[in-house]
Amino acid sequence: MNKRLIGVGAISMIAIAGVLISLFGTTTDQNAQDGTLSREGTSGSVASWVSDAATVSQLMKEVDLVVKVRVINEPTARIVRSELPMVDEQGTEIIGTKIDEMTFSDTEFEVLEVYFGKPLEKITVMQTGGMDPKNPDLRSEMRDDPLYNIGEEYVLFLVDISGDPVQAPDRELYRIVNPYGRYKIEGQNVASYGERKEGVAVPMTLDELITQIEETP
Repeated sequence: MNKRLIGVGAISMIAIAGVLISLFGTTTDQNAQDGTLSREGTSGSVASWVSDAATVSQLMKEVDLVVKVRVINEPTARIVRSELPMVDEQGTEIIGTKIDEMTFSDTEFEVLEVYFGKPLEKITVMQTGGMDPKNPDLRSEMRDDPLYNIGEEYVLFLVDISGDPVQAPDRELYRIVNPYGRYKIEGQNVASYGERKEGVAVPMTLDELITQIEETP
């Protein structure tokens, strides 16, 4: 009898993290678009996010914290294990369970400026993917939320998930709203990781981004 895994538990776990996995595979490039970033030669996964906010005003409706930050430590990977049901070929009968493992990473940032939310000096932000603790040569990451690197600066639109029973039962932790809530700073320019949507204009400079944040009620 053929068996297939129902990823209900995994989907629920990633929903807590802020993203629903729709496909896991290997990607070799991401087309560059105006106002977005691209990466080449990256092994990762494709995802659809819980939030579809794209503009600054839309993002601001969902955030607990908006900050300008600098990465001060490499992402720290951890494995979250969950027990998932397995069903028969017809998908009608549960025939057992299987332990699923998923990698997440936590990155520590120095807070340079707070635009919205409580004042903080440092924060930790989680994301899906990371270096395999069992094999450092293996690296997985989300195509639209790649792993952070020391020294990079961002404006992040964050949701507070402190106390989450899976990701942060006894600590303070944040996640981005979605890739549109992650703006990488390059000099006076900024670029989000969200794919361009027709009719949606995103800020292209740091001043423009800050102005839109401050002008949002």
